[in-house]
This record gives sequence, structure tokens and C-alpha cells, in this order.
Amino acid sequence: MEEAGYEVKHISHIRNVTSKILSQYKLEQLRDLIEDLDVNNALFDLSLKPKQAYYIAKELKVTPLDRIEIILKIFLRHAPTQEAKLQVKLASLRYELTQAKEKVRLAKLEEQPGFYGLGGYEVDVYYQEIQRRISKIREKLSRIQSRRRLHRTRRRKKGYQTISITGYTCSGKTTLFNTLTGLYQKVGEEPFTTLSTKFSILRLGPWRTYLVDTIGFISDLPPFMIHAFRSTLEEVSSSDLVLMVIDVAEAPKAVTEKFRAGYNLLIELGVIDKPIVVVANKIDLAEDNNLEEIKKYLEALSPHRTYISALKDENLDDLIHLIKRLLGETVRVEFNLPFTMGSSFYTFLEDLKDMGSVEAINYSAGGATIQITLPRLLYSRLAQQINHLEGNSKILGNGS
Repeated sequence: MEEAGYEVKHISHIRNVTSKILSQYKLEQLRDLIEDLDVNNALFDLSLKPKQAYYIAKELKVTPLDRIEIILKIFLRHAPTQEAKLQVKLASLRYELTQAKEKVRLAKLEEQPGFYGLGGYEVDVYYQEIQRRISKIREKLSRIQSRRRLHRTRRRKKGYQTISITGYTCSGKTTLFNTLTGLYQKVGEEPFTTLSTKFSILRLGPWRTYLVDTIGFISDLPPFMIHAFRSTLEEVSSSDLVLMVIDVAEAPKAVTEKFRAGYNLLIELGVIDKPIVVVANKIDLAEDNNLEEIKKYLEALSPHRTYISALKDENLDDLIHLIKRLLGETVRVEFNLPFTMGSSFYTFLEDLKDMGSVEAINYSAGGATIQITLPRLLYSRLAQQINHLEGNSKILGNGS
């Protein structure tokens, strides 16, 4: 729990979860421990209802924090951008909203207007105040979303394709991003190192792509938390290709559970008509028997998969080859750009250089001829633009 800012003094296991969470025997045990260890917080790896949290606080005289509250605290510590901070705050407020009515009822019942973080607000306006703050944050995030969509539109107009890296926390997403791009984003074994999207241009033959490192998945997240990070996760749903990274050094059961949950989340996000590549990472750390079992499972469910070690740079050529194949067929083409295009001539020429692999550019009195290899789908759109600007184009053959 160091990631959340807490030093763990003792770990206790709850065998039977009841309406009060703790049995009388367990209460007595913990009461003595708390007194001996002099601690102020009790952390629970499960979701607490307001009544359960109130009962624990009353009986043990400590502040109880459940799994969601701990995750939110970790999120806030790792939020690197204003957008990430806003999203974490929105998730926190949405969580408060799900429990607000019961908290207010308990606070009124016990005449404790300061109970459970109400601060200086009167109990009567607690619920409305949360809603007001949520609306304010959503407005700010909406403006950020609009800017993101504008940037995506501009990228598409310039012929860029977007590849998103997704997966569970600690699966090696950012290590893969670093290896493919040559950049050195922060990585670590602690969860939630990536809480906002990171971008880099990645050149793959004729394809000029945007590679995106996205926020890591977490098991059993409630819908309100997923919704709070919608502006970040939107990058995944708008991608042309998704790399879903899984950690095959884990036990086969954990791998299969995370694969199913991660795949279902991608479907929820609208990634249903895009190619999804399962990137089985950390093969250098996987046990042979486990890896064979995982391979059989993935072969039955995923048409696009590859087995790599991002850290050791193993089999990355296989991954890149698969990405190129899924991005689509390429063609060698020739564009004739007349000087009569005016200022559009130079703009279009420079844009073309960024869109594919240029073989030759020849200038004449009337304009320029450029031979280039690029994705066939991109060529179809560019040919229409060229014709509209009084130029012309033709296909010379298939790309390599």
C-alpha cells in the first residue's frame, strides 16, 4: 500500500464477510492490534457499504478505506496531467455520489455532521454539492475532449493511423511503448504508472502512425470509474489498431481471467470492428508449462497474437510484421502536382512526404512528380483530393 502513501503494519484475513464485515472476535483482535501498533487507518481489499464503514469507524476508532478509495488515492498520486487529476477527482466524486444518501442518513441519525468527510458543508446540502462539483469537472473535461477530437481529425487528414497499447497494470505496456519508440517514459512494477495517454510518432515502412500508451486496466472496476476516464479511453475506441498486452509470467488462470475481462472492456469501449492484437509479454519470465497452456488458450480465442519480451527485445520483429499486415495493403503510386495548385502545392507535397515512403521527386516547369509507397486506403482518399486540385495520380504496382 506504499503506492497509496500508507505503511502497512499488519495484514489480517477475513474469512466470512458479513453485513458488518467483522465478527466480534475479529473486532477484539483488531482493537488490541490497533492499540499496540498505534495506527489510524484500516484498509480493506473489498468494497464497503456506508453502514459497514461507519460500523468499523465506530468500533475501532480508525478511518476505514475500501478498495475503491485506495485505488483512487493511488490514482491521485500518479496523475501527471491536469486532465488525469480531473478524471481522478471525477471518479472520487462519483463514488461519493453512490454512497451519499446513506452517509447523510447515518450522519443525521448519529448527529455527526462531520462524519465521513463532509467537511464544512451542512449535511442537507452534501448531495447537491457533490453534483455541482461533478458538473463543473465534466465541463472542463468536455473542453479537453473537444481538443482531443480536433487533434484526431487533423491526424487523420494528414494520413496518420493510430495504434493504442492497452492492458492491465504492470503488464509491460509502457516498456513496449518505450521499446518501439525509443522513448523512455516512466515504468515501474507499482500499478498505475500510466494514468494519462502518451503519444509518439512511429514509422513502420510506409505507415506513419501515432502510438498511444493508455491507462492500465484494473479488475472489477465499477462502471462509474470507467466513465470518469472516458476522455482518456476514447483514444482506444478511435484507434485503427489495438495492442492488448498481457503478462504471461502470471499463472494461467490469472492470464485467462484478465484476457476475458480486458477483451470485454474493449467491447464496452466500442472496439468491436478494429483489429486487436494480443501481445503476450514477459515470455522471458514465464514458466514453460504455463506458457504452453496459455498459448493453447489464446490460439483458440484470438486470431492475432504474438509472444514477446518487451524488456529483452525478443520477437519484436514478429509484432511489427503483424502490425504492418493488419494496417493494410500498400501500393506504389505516382502523383503529378501542378504549380497551378497555388499555395496548396507546397502544403500537399510536404504532407505526402509524411504519409509514406518516398522513392523519388522530380520537378518540371509545370510542377512536380512524386513516386511514393503508401497504404491503399490512404491513396484512395488522396487521389480524390489531387483530382479536385487539377492534379492526377496512378498506381504503379503493389507495395513491398
